[in-house]
Amino acid sequence: MFKSKKKCFVALEVNEYLIRAIVMNSLDLKQSVVHEHPLKPGIIEGDTIRDEMALYDELKELVPTWGIKRHDVRFFVPDQSVMMKTFEHPSDVTSSKLKAYVEMELGQTIHLPFSHPLIDVYDEKPNDGEATLFAAPSEEVSKMAGLLADVSLTPTVADVRSLSTIRFLEKINAFTDKKSYLITDWSITGVSISIYTPGKLEFLRYQTIDTPMQKWQGRQVDEQTVQFSYDGEIEEYRMQLMDQIAEIDRILNFYRFSLYKGEKAVDELIVLGDSPDMSYILSEIRSNYETPVTYIGNEEVQSLYPNLKARHVPLIGLVTKEVN
Repeated sequence: MFKSKKKCFVALEVNEYLIRAIVMNSLDLKQSVVHEHPLKPGIIEGDTIRDEMALYDELKELVPTWGIKRHDVRFFVPDQSVMMKTFEHPSDVTSSKLKAYVEMELGQTIHLPFSHPLIDVYDEKPNDGEATLFAAPSEEVSKMAGLLADVSLTPTVADVRSLSTIRFLEKINAFTDKKSYLITDWSITGVSISIYTPGKLEFLRYQTIDTPMQKWQGRQVDEQTVQFSYDGEIEEYRMQLMDQIAEIDRILNFYRFSLYKGEKAVDELIVLGDSPDMSYILSEIRSNYETPVTYIGNEEVQSLYPNLKARHVPLIGLVTKEVN
């Protein structure tokens, strides 16, 4: 959605509880620097920035501390706001012209549930007459871009988090041709669920985990690490997790029977994320599903990037996104 060709940039993740960054002062990810900073409850709620001034103050303090003033910055579109839509197009519309085609057809042959969207187009098989549109309301993305500009950063890329995650998984050869994968990316406040067959994203959904952020305490262990703990009965939170784990079964059945009439099913579940209760999530998924489960942990990440960890997976994908 934005463009730049500078070599030095920051990949930034901002959610309800955390600001996390990978700083690239060269093109080598192995030389990158990681920063994390806890965010006070109430500044961001869901996909909405509730207190712009408070977020501005946090970012303004972090930019010189992290040494990223005047850096280009890449960031994520809010998970809850992203919409995926497959559309058909004339055969003479090439991949490079698809975005312009969509902009021309909005409100005519292509309809979205919000006005003034930010859009991106993914053409998995050029010249097949079909492509995938990703769209989000412009308000929150523009609000974040404006805040970043106000603290002496230059917004250059706004990406879909799930696409960045898939980009990393492709990098580590997690996929086999013709197999289908259900990918769950767990945070404290939600889970991003996607179904991917190499070359084609077939399903995308974000499920909110209903938990009061006031009960989560963030402790700054060092400049690169914030640890979160739940100040309450953990079983309260785990009941919410179990609801989301059960939802996976409904999505698996929808994919198999509604989309493919029983002729195709998900072959593997991939689990990752920065949830403090990841061991519980993984254990419950493995005990509740017969489908093979693969966990993307620190070992899988550090086989390629020794300085990074599993919680950095989406940001690694954001760093490695090719920008024309």
